[in-house]
Amino acid sequence: MKTILPLLLALLLLAGCGSPEKPTVTLYLAMQRGDIEQIERHIRWGTDMNRLNRDGYTPLHVAVMNGRTAIVRLLLKNGVEVDRLDKDGHTPLWHAVLGGRTIIADMLLKGGARMDATAWLLDAAHRGVRKREAIEYLVRHGADLEQRDGKGDTPLLIAIRQGNHKLAKHLVNAGADVTAKDASGKTALQIANSMGLRDIALLLKRNGAT
Repeated sequence: MKTILPLLLALLLLAGCGSPEKPTVTLYLAMQRGDIEQIERHIRWGTDMNRLNRDGYTPLHVAVMNGRTAIVRLLLKNGVEVDRLDKDGHTPLWHAVLGGRTIIADMLLKGGARMDATAWLLDAAHRGVRKREAIEYLVRHGADLEQRDGKGDTPLLIAIRQGNHKLAKHLVNAGADVTAKDASGKTALQIANSMGLRDIALLLKRNGAT
């Protein structure tokens, strides 16, 4: 009996070694902290890694928005849904691109994420995105700089109406047509002048607008 008890104890200990360690914090908190060890525990424990948190985002969305490259890589490696939509209908790649996080965007694309570059460029313009990396990335991936929105405006015309010099500059540098006209026939330069946007008007003139 004395020899059997230690043997049983040893067997029980060995059996326990193969079981995954239980997470000690919630997935929500682990994501906020960027705690890779706890996130790995959640993955091994079988936590649903595609579930929206109380803010309406999946773990992949959170990792992307916080620029946590290592966690994005970990989640992709473990097969999370790369195009899962958040509460507003946006994918992790949308957040990566419009946030100018191009390295993460490349990772997501390699992981099978889908991108509608032209639609996202118009979206970026309406949102007043000023990150050069975002605009260049979308154009590099085929975005049509002259695509018009429901009102007949190109991304450049949208930027001008916002008085968004930085965005206008990025679009012009990316090759946007500075002679574009709106639905009423007004040119980009005429719109800028009518709004008293001297810096944007000068930008347009320097790039061929008359």
